[in-house]
Amino acid sequence: MNKIITSKDNNKIKNACSLKLSKNRKEKREFLAEGKNSLELALEAGVVKEIFTTKEIKGIKDDIVQYIVNEDLLKKIAFSQNPEGIVFVCNMQERKLKKFKKVVYLDKIGDPGNMGTIIRTALAFDYDAVVVSENCVDIYNEKVVAASKGAIFLLPVVKGNLEELKEDSTVVVSALTDKSVEPKEVKVENRLVLVIGSESHGVSPETLALADYVTKIKIDHIDSLNASIAAGILMYEFNR
Repeated sequence: MNKIITSKDNNKIKNACSLKLSKNRKEKREFLAEGKNSLELALEAGVVKEIFTTKEIKGIKDDIVQYIVNEDLLKKIAFSQNPEGIVFVCNMQERKLKKFKKVVYLDKIGDPGNMGTIIRTALAFDYDAVVVSENCVDIYNEKVVAASKGAIFLLPVVKGNLEELKEDSTVVVSALTDKSVEPKEVKVENRLVLVIGSESHGVSPETLALADYVTKIKIDHIDSLNASIAAGILMYEFNR
């Protein structure tokens, strides 16, 4: 179904713009996403509520309304400079982590670009989920959604407690300590929980205390790596 919107004061435009604020996303259980590829994955996941586009998109089911808008209105809704002519509203997915073989746990990740990239990489390396601590950036922050390149629609991303995940799992924490070992020395005999902390603050002492192994990546010339780069390297290492 298609409808044309020409006014910036239209309630649908106002509602979409309101989703740029975290408190509104949480209250309405909705969030924004952009672009053709992300839309395809969101449609596959069945979470698309409505679409704002400058041109009709073929093949969209009739129960999803397409609002045809001009470039100015689309830019008003969009959070990027290049939304590819498509911005859409999604319903938040109610996901719970049950059985898993390997997950990535994020501790105090505050950079949304890092979180989104880690989600994308976790999907690429066939991890079962990304679990985030309470002190991480909002999962549905627009920069998280954008950096995930649609992976957030296919991979469960849930809030969780590391202590609960630890049962019957090998907790491997990425950190530089006197006890840090290289990934090849880590023995994972059951489920894997790979813990990544923020690049500015690392992991919390409480998180470090739950580690079965503390691992590090051997590097030269610099003292640290971007959190998403480190996460990608370790996900690959423990995937082999």
